[in-house]
Amino acid sequence: MASPGSLALVVPENPASKKAFTTFEVADICDVTPVTIQNWIDKGWLRAYRTPGGHRRVLRDDLLSFLDSRNIPHIFNERIGPPQILIVDDEKNFTELMRDILLLDNPDYEIEIAHDGFRAGLLYGNNRPDVVLLDLMLPGVDGFEVCRQIKQSTGGGDTVVIAVTGLDDPSHEERIMSLGASYFIQKPADTAHIRDLVRQTIDAKGARNPS
Repeated sequence: MASPGSLALVVPENPASKKAFTTFEVADICDVTPVTIQNWIDKGWLRAYRTPGGHRRVLRDDLLSFLDSRNIPHIFNERIGPPQILIVDDEKNFTELMRDILLLDNPDYEIEIAHDGFRAGLLYGNNRPDVVLLDLMLPGVDGFEVCRQIKQSTGGGDTVVIAVTGLDDPSHEERIMSLGASYFIQKPADTAHIRDLVRQTIDAKGARNPS
């Protein structure tokens, strides 16, 4: 039986419009046979439900969760569109400054701002941004917990977290990187460096580029 850990995908033409997939469609996505999909479902690796007619269906969120848990790359058309960036910091001057700098670099960026961890979680869940600029010391839910929740969420592995903090403690860098952050930047931050990191990340991902 094929291993679900290293598969090349054949992506459906318009998966974003579908809420559930047949086992044959999932087999096409994972480049395996429908029998393999049935086996994965029977083993509990892939969640599925039965229609009133007895046919198995896999919800899109369950499929995405499975692909992410097995580190299977995927490109769903719902990701097409302008690059999405979330800036999370309780310093309003910093968030507004970074928003202006990033928009000056690329007016096509769609940027959301959160000043606390709870709001950050809501905005992330709604938009699944490509990049999150994340302060670590936030009111309520701190940046460490925000990062952990992002990385454990469906599709969170695709989001690049750039930690930007005034905390002067090497253990904080080690901790946030272990939670899945890609970069750690000490304040006072070099805003040009952050801008370049965001640009490089978006370019590398080819994020939401309809061309």
